[in-house]
Amino acid sequence: MNDDHTAAPAGRSSAWPTGRTIGFAAADTDEAKAALDGLAARYAHVAPDAADVVVALGGDGFMLETLHRVLDRKTPVF
Repeated sequence: MNDDHTAAPAGRSSAWPTGRTIGFAAADTDEAKAALDGLAARYAHVAPDAADVVVALGGDGFMLETLHRVLDRKTPVF
């Protein structure tokens, strides 16, 4: 995961209108990193460990890894 994208871009809030926060987690592939860069530039976000919802960018294995990472918090992962 790339920790360079844990803060909201300048001028953006880290909360959705509903007050929920989103976090992005990316596998260590060029495609996942590019998707992370694009989403991080477009949407306000927080670190995945602090998010109410996590978007996992990668394959099935990375999705399972992300689910296990937030399992105790019962955070939805998409």
